[in-house]
Amino acid sequence: MTDDNFDREAARKQNRKVTRSSTVFSLIGVALFLLSGVLIYKLTPGPLEQQQNIANSQIAASISIEMVQKNEFDQWIKLDHTPESGEQISFRISTNQPLHVSLISEPNQSHPRTLFDDIRIPPGENKIINFDNRDYHYTVKETDKQIQFCLITAADSKALTKKIIAMQGKAHLRESPDKYCVIW
Repeated sequence: MTDDNFDREAARKQNRKVTRSSTVFSLIGVALFLLSGVLIYKLTPGPLEQQQNIANSQIAASISIEMVQKNEFDQWIKLDHTPESGEQISFRISTNQPLHVSLISEPNQSHPRTLFDDIRIPPGENKIINFDNRDYHYTVKETDKQIQFCLITAADSKALTKKIIAMQGKAHLRESPDKYCVIW
């Protein structure tokens, strides 16, 4: 009988080990299940947020550009005259969406030139184009009798590069379908 008791005791110990391991695995499974549910809940946007994202994606990007100059009070004012050689002008932009832009110039109806390539403009009104927190200036040359500046815009850098490559075959900016231009 002692062997019989010994076998029963060994079987009980074995059953407890199996019960403990299965309980631990079950608890780990429940914890992972709950964690995945919480992550799905946190990462899924709510219905209002989804509607706003859909509405924002359907709004067409609008952008405006104007030539500006600093006055004697260090304020930006719209350029209201033909600038003389040596004067500096800048560009004020307003947009309702973030855009990637390049500025192209065409002095005296010659061939277009890229003044800067691919900067990101955040949404907002009356922003002066700048690089590394410094305002971008174009210094008027003596040979600049008439000059046209155009913004080439796109939602991302890749699309902007394609637009610029397509535009390089154009003889003049006035042939460009892009309407974001200023001229003096």
